[in-house]
Amino acid sequence: MKKRPPQQYYHDYLQLNKILDSQKLLSSEYGQEAHDEMLFIIIHQVYELWFKQLLHELDSILAAFDRDVVQESHIGIAISRINRIIEIQKILIEQIQVLETMTPMDFLDFRDLLIPASGFQSVQFRLLENKLGLEESRRYRYGGGSYKSHVTDKHRSEIEEVEASSSLFVLLEKWLERTPFLEFEDFNFWEQYRSAVNRMLASDRKVIEENDHLSIKEKQTHLKEYEKTETMFDAL
Repeated sequence: MKKRPPQQYYHDYLQLNKILDSQKLLSSEYGQEAHDEMLFIIIHQVYELWFKQLLHELDSILAAFDRDVVQESHIGIAISRINRIIEIQKILIEQIQVLETMTPMDFLDFRDLLIPASGFQSVQFRLLENKLGLEESRRYRYGGGSYKSHVTDKHRSEIEEVEASSSLFVLLEKWLERTPFLEFEDFNFWEQYRSAVNRMLASDRKVIEENDHLSIKEKQTHLKEYEKTETMFDAL
């Protein structure tokens, strides 16, 4: 018989004492409290919690595909969890609207206290990028150095460990290479794959071209990167 846990209380199960006591306002400690610092902290903490969930889902998908034979039942589970990842990503984007209720002047009330901390140092976000398949050679340089140069040694080791492992991109590519039925009756995998890639690239190009927040030079830089991507897929 499985051992049952003791009767649970909502507050204790969710460890709300830890969560709700983790918003430490620097503005209160080192001067006059800035009201919007609370919003700033909570927004970023929520991002990190969602990143944790994304990694949880992604790790299960990687485990399913990191084997010589991928069980058909695991494919259905992986699709379900990828769909969950997509829905979470929608929430991450929507959160920006909440953050935008804080004006630039409100942010300046406490911004100087945060230097040199930056969202660029989010280790979980870097782990997500690497697990999905973003290679360092395709990253933009930040401050003239590697993206890993702005994190602690401990976090750098975590990132490098993931870099050395197979990403979702690599595992899916290997799985597709092993798939025997690339052509079946009226279905041709490579035609469908090329069509999907072309739609994706066309959509990405449109986003860049219609982005009013990018300068002409920035648009040109992004478009050159997508031209490289197009060339890579054409070579397949």
